[in-house]
Amino acid sequence: MAELRRASATHPARGCYVYLPGDVSIILCVTGRQMGIYSEHIFPRLMESGLKGDAHRRYRRRTLARAHGEVLEVGFGTALNLECYPESVRRVTGLDSADVLERRVRARIAEAPFPVERLTHDAADRLPFPDGHFDTVASTWTLCSIERLQAALGEMRRVLKPAGELLFLEHGRNGRRWVARVQDAINPVQNLVACGCNLNRKIDEEIEGAGFRITELDRFVMPGVPRALGSVYLGSARSAPRIRP
Repeated sequence: MAELRRASATHPARGCYVYLPGDVSIILCVTGRQMGIYSEHIFPRLMESGLKGDAHRRYRRRTLARAHGEVLEVGFGTALNLECYPESVRRVTGLDSADVLERRVRARIAEAPFPVERLTHDAADRLPFPDGHFDTVASTWTLCSIERLQAALGEMRRVLKPAGELLFLEHGRNGRRWVARVQDAINPVQNLVACGCNLNRKIDEEIEGAGFRITELDRFVMPGVPRALGSVYLGSARSAPRIRP
């Protein structure tokens, strides 16, 4: 199982200030070193703990049921999706901007019934693959945190075969106005503590804005999760025909 390595972008030191209503305020000053420790060691464990349960696994399997052939997984993370792919998958190329929890990831790759390649690369930069290379592109709980999302989706569309599918499982903006207002209000805090995650992105509009046509979409709130955090977009999309002038 080959491993491809690319240098990921570094994040400068930064000070973050969060003000709460009333007379109480919290000032969070995070240095580059502290953020590195948190983002590389603490947050990945918190994220995996929250995303590896039975309910999340069922949603993953449902999302990935139509994956086949050569698959590009954007947001490979700790490889939780590998056990959820069907037998129709021939190979998975896992793309992520950072390598985390290496021991767990290597163990999951070793158990996969198909070859797995890894690429450490910013999804918004040009991907090192030719046009129309993959049968399937998959993204689960990832589009919320890609900074240049339209550029990344454009690259996903470019490397997807004309008849290929984008399969997605994401959380994003709720359709109810009061929930969306809550999401807007707490998003700066979420963005900080969850390493770039955004609660309030309109995932369907983002996908369609990059030249995809959504073919299936199920929107729901995960049971037992607050609406502001658990508003889910599950579906598939294909590349929309390009309009020639």
